[in-house]
Amino acid sequence: MRFLLVCTANVCRSPMAEAAMRHALAARGTLPQLGSAGIDALADEPAHPLSIAAVAEAGLGDLSAHRSRQVSPLLVRKADMVLCMEDVQRSAIVARAPDAAGRVRLLGHWRGLEIVDPVGGPAHEYRECLELMIDCIDEWLERLSRQGLLQ
Repeated sequence: MRFLLVCTANVCRSPMAEAAMRHALAARGTLPQLGSAGIDALADEPAHPLSIAAVAEAGLGDLSAHRSRQVSPLLVRKADMVLCMEDVQRSAIVARAPDAAGRVRLLGHWRGLEIVDPVGGPAHEYRECLELMIDCIDEWLERLSRQGLLQ
């Protein structure tokens, strides 16, 4: 499966979620096919320093080379599943790519929650956000595996 992880600016939540999902898929022996984007992203912005630190501290990789990009209908079409952080992002994606409505879900879908943006908060909020996203990713991967959609 090909995943696209989406937040607002693609400098905080979605890059952290991409790193966490890449790590989780690799640990399952699955070749990660994923990317991230933002509904209001400025092109080529680096990941937020506290996002970089949270991912490194968790042992999930290095976000220092990450550069933001805007979500596009093409990116959405290429993805088998688009996981976003908030309902507003889901609505924006479906408005841009209505044919993808059935493939766009909240990352926190199974918990009935949105992933709150830690931007502007202290470092511990970035770590807590990452931990929550890791749990949500594990739930998605487990459910997709049980359905035979993921190795």
